[in-house]
Amino acid sequence: MSSNARPARRTQDVLVGVDGSPASANAIRYARAEAARSGGAVDVVHVVPDVAPMNGFYPVPPDELMEAGAAALDASLEQVDRDDDVPVRAHVRRGHVVGTLTELGRRARVIVVGSDRRPVSMRLLTGNVSTGLSARAAVPVVSVPDTWSADRATGVVLVGVKHPDHAEALLAEAFEVARERGSRLAVLHAWRLPIAYDDLLAGDPGTLKDWAVRAERELEEVIAPWRASHPDVEVDVRCVHDQAAHALVVASEDADELVVVRRSHGVPAAAHLGSTARAVLLYAHCPVRVVPAVHVPMVLDLDLEAAGAPLERASS
Repeated sequence: MSSNARPARRTQDVLVGVDGSPASANAIRYARAEAARSGGAVDVVHVVPDVAPMNGFYPVPPDELMEAGAAALDASLEQVDRDDDVPVRAHVRRGHVVGTLTELGRRARVIVVGSDRRPVSMRLLTGNVSTGLSARAAVPVVSVPDTWSADRATGVVLVGVKHPDHAEALLAEAFEVARERGSRLAVLHAWRLPIAYDDLLAGDPGTLKDWAVRAERELEEVIAPWRASHPDVEVDVRCVHDQAAHALVVASEDADELVVVRRSHGVPAAAHLGSTARAVLLYAHCPVRVVPAVHVPMVLDLDLEAAGAPLERASS
């Protein structure tokens, strides 16, 4: 790959998109802990939608929208205790919410948002920001549930591995997250055949055991290089006969973070979330980190780092 084609390097700063909700406050708490580990800063951003909402007879003036956006930003910050050890920069921007956060976060270590778990009927006009970002961003996106608490720590990072083809970026991120946290890494592979065939296998315990042994052996081959490069990370390999999303959601009850990969079909426009990633974003009990199939690794050569200035502080 030519130097001109290389993606922008990731900085140690964390970008947080907020909307004033309790989930946004949790996103800030998560982001500060992430930045404290990396030595970076936190950029907290509220994006005012570029399509003005209407009441029955007239549009809301743009100035009032920006004032409401600043109030939503303040509301998110006020829910979080001050921490002078981590620099926090606040910004109000206007534009398409997902597109703006994607662009602002293109050099970030990670983009963090609160998980929008309202019923679909309540998101028809606004969509789901965490899902949209996870499907488009060039860097990992962490979705933090409103039920998450920073005080609840299990010492486990969970990663779901479906296929070796997308495992490199996924395991690179998962091993680094576990190393930085000083956590054990639980590597989970879940498999289930189409129901007609799976029912036949389920009736033969010997066959199920053979499949599990084979799957674990192949998974160990995939993670072997990462075990060697991260000898300080304790690894627990699990292969279970279950639907992948269900297995990950259940396992997330005992994890501090769940790491999954975004499927890619060769061009950015065709990159999208699979059904498993969508399900865990909605139902996981811990923050979910969605990793692009190809992205700049978290480990940076700081001598070569040239990421540019942080976000401008002025509203725009």
